[in-house]
Amino acid sequence: MSISLKGRAGKLAYSIGAIGDTGFYQIIMMWFLPFLIGKELLHLDYWLACIAIGVSFGVWNAINDPIVGAMSDRTRTRIGRRKPFIAIGAPLSILFLVLLFSPPTGGKPLTQPFDIGIFLYILVVLGFWAWTYTMAAVTWFALYPEIWESVKDRSEVVMYRQIFAIIGGALAVAAFPILVDRFSKTEGDFNGWIIAAAILGTIFAGAYLFSLIGVKERKEFVVDKSLSMGNSIAITFKNKTLRTYVIMDLMTWCMTGWLSATMPFFATECLGIKETDAFMLMAPSMLGILAFFMVWRKIYMKFGPKISLAAATIGFTLAFIPCLFVQTVLQGALWALSVGATMSGILLSREIMMGDVVDEDEIKTGLRREGSYFGAFGAIEKISFLIIPMSIAVIFQFVGYGSSNPNHDLINIGFRIGLVTCTTIFSIIMLIFLRMYPIGKDKASIISQEIQKLHAEKAKKIKSETN
Repeated sequence: MSISLKGRAGKLAYSIGAIGDTGFYQIIMMWFLPFLIGKELLHLDYWLACIAIGVSFGVWNAINDPIVGAMSDRTRTRIGRRKPFIAIGAPLSILFLVLLFSPPTGGKPLTQPFDIGIFLYILVVLGFWAWTYTMAAVTWFALYPEIWESVKDRSEVVMYRQIFAIIGGALAVAAFPILVDRFSKTEGDFNGWIIAAAILGTIFAGAYLFSLIGVKERKEFVVDKSLSMGNSIAITFKNKTLRTYVIMDLMTWCMTGWLSATMPFFATECLGIKETDAFMLMAPSMLGILAFFMVWRKIYMKFGPKISLAAATIGFTLAFIPCLFVQTVLQGALWALSVGATMSGILLSREIMMGDVVDEDEIKTGLRREGSYFGAFGAIEKISFLIIPMSIAVIFQFVGYGSSNPNHDLINIGFRIGLVTCTTIFSIIMLIFLRMYPIGKDKASIISQEIQKLHAEKAKKIKSETN
């Protein structure tokens, strides 16, 4: 007999899955590239490392996300459409995460960084990890707009999710390097990373699995007509609202992911501290996110999606500018706090808006297809994992990072300018597409009312058929 919680307890239980979702993501985004190119670690050529991450975590994810989403829409089991994918994908993510930090080099750095064999190993194993992570992440996200319909409920769930995401992020950003340092001293450098990945991978997968007790999939959507996988994906990407939204969504992922991916390098090259001490900058940004969620929720409830996301994006861009000038860890922490305060508005807005896009489609088609839509969202979002490492590689190339005779002053100022420039570009593109996005406050309210009416009719029909 399955267990499911209702009300606020159910919302909180479901939201615990965000520990796993954000934790897995942050380990890859923040620590995998430093592990790959670190001279005392794997010491892989940074172009090969960035290409491997971009292809396997970017391009491949852009392919497998809609496939997994459409597969889950077509799945019919006793426990639901999404739960089987989470139950299988979460545990397998532990295995492949450990393998990522276990390249076959005998526990020693490469003597020749341009090693095609190790590049292919990373490419393949990261591809398998991306698939299992997608199985859990896409289907877990797809449950949220299915279960909660009103803006009030959804904004509450998003707030809880982001609180637990902060916990997952803190474990990845702060606890992971501490565990690496602790076990590296006794077990060796490579084993330190492997053990840390195994410990946190188990916690993150466990969070996904625990979240299922807060989920009871709705019977009225199981009886919806099932489209073929190819047809479902094609119809999804023909939706004009979705095509506008996913570009905005991609840019917000570039903006927020840019902070995580660049922070270890900003810590070492600009502030002169160890990359594993980057948590002293990431922790304040997470605190800023957490502290301002209630503020942004009130703004969203009053002004709607477009104004809220525009305000948060402009604020985020302006908040990034001081990184040109900060010189100490304290100054960096205050800068990161202000960035986090604006980032919370971006995170809240984009996730509530996802539900509006799915609801609008159901009103038009009569079919509930969160899997296909969240697969589409994920597909485009993962392109950020190609854009971000390639952008970092370009900056590295420009400033001479990794050269035999590096100019540290050029690396310092060049990296700072690159951070602000890329953030500004991402923000401008996001605002251009936000202007074209068709769902404002009034339309979102109408969609919410219509979708609740439609779901009530479906539930009534099922009840009459079973009596």
